[in-house]
Amino acid sequence: MPPRADPPATAVQVAPSEEPVPSDAPSPFKLKPEWAGPCARAEVIDVNLGHAPGVFVRAAFCQITGQEPPAHVVETWSAKLTHDPHVRRVDVVRSLLADSKRDAKLSYSDPWVSQPALSAPLTRRSRRDIGAVFMFFFNCPGGVNCAMDWANTHSPGMDAPSPLYAFGSAPSAVYSPNEPGFWRNELSDAKYAGLQFLMLNTYGPDIADGKLKPLAQALESLEDPVHVALFDDTWTWGEPYFGDFWKNKPDLQDAEKAATVLYNAKWKPFFSQIDKRYWYRFKGQPFIYFYNSGTLEPRDRCAAVLAKMKAKFQKDFGEEPFLDVDGAYFADQDLPKVADARFTWMTFDLSSKRSRSRLNGHIIDHAMVKWDAVGRDRPGDIAKPSDRLLKDPLLLKRVLEESRDAELLVLATWNDLGEGTGINRNYDYYAAGRWLEPDVFMREIRASQSLPSKP
Repeated sequence: MPPRADPPATAVQVAPSEEPVPSDAPSPFKLKPEWAGPCARAEVIDVNLGHAPGVFVRAAFCQITGQEPPAHVVETWSAKLTHDPHVRRVDVVRSLLADSKRDAKLSYSDPWVSQPALSAPLTRRSRRDIGAVFMFFFNCPGGVNCAMDWANTHSPGMDAPSPLYAFGSAPSAVYSPNEPGFWRNELSDAKYAGLQFLMLNTYGPDIADGKLKPLAQALESLEDPVHVALFDDTWTWGEPYFGDFWKNKPDLQDAEKAATVLYNAKWKPFFSQIDKRYWYRFKGQPFIYFYNSGTLEPRDRCAAVLAKMKAKFQKDFGEEPFLDVDGAYFADQDLPKVADARFTWMTFDLSSKRSRSRLNGHIIDHAMVKWDAVGRDRPGDIAKPSDRLLKDPLLLKRVLEESRDAELLVLATWNDLGEGTGINRNYDYYAAGRWLEPDVFMREIRASQSLPSKP
């Protein structure tokens, strides 16, 4: 999966905010008993062995050297894990390996007793809808966006089948969009979190030839699932990896031709594969994000193209979509007449840490609330003080509180493992020297949605 077109990495400072009202359901996750040894050298180093900082450092040192660590090593790394937000468990392991002049494979065990289904009902009092961008351009185990060393946090099923994704006669499955159980669990977890929809980050090849059938099966299996929207990611245009069709970028100066190609490649096949009952609608209209990845040009000629795409949608499906467009395309002065809203993808450098659209009288917020792309951008490297790293829910709390007057909030993302922006079920969230429950971000959204909207 390609990196986003991001600004230079900078540390993000988030001012403390008041704690939200506690969730109406405590986390069901319980930690396994603390590791107690014995101290022994291992061929594969388990990065997730040991809960408390000191215990973890001892476990890592023992696995790497086969010897007990000196007291100053335990004290130094424990303090960094607790107080330095840029130090991750994997950084400690890699540093200790380097000090010992040793190379070794890494593994990431699940520190929790079990991975239960999340189904506690939510008493929603907020009028604001919340959705999240959903990634599905991967095929675990391994490969793009599913390499264990690439992701700093890990979902069950990334490296081996998990019973969490059981579906029909299949008792388990991997974390893959080819599996209906994968979709069913993510939809269920999103429902538990208090989301109204997941917005599928669609490149094009990932929905060709009926590839959304497992999603359709999962939706049909649920009584009242969260709904689905389209995130049109334009990165694939002009790339050589997906066949001749995708190598040719539509020219936005030829509005009719470009609209036909773009619409037939994504909008039409996407919505044709999902029953209308499950479409997310904002103000009654099917919801679409149109993202700029620097491929479609010229950006100042996009309004006519998008207008024709909306017309084609109206002709085929009998309704006009609500189109939220990346701010980069507003280089076209006519776009405000076509777009229904606008968003800024990367929000860390905005003073409010979120983008807000007031186009056409609607208040729609968009925010990214977590980040760790070190493994993707510099495989095998340790995090540096200059890296942007956000590991805990503090920014999410702020965004949820300050967007309570919005009609809609879009979070980017639900599950991007490579960029480290995911807030979905991950079993090794770790910050300030302790494990955070796999549903820690979900419970923050639940708590916020249980509060009434601000006028």
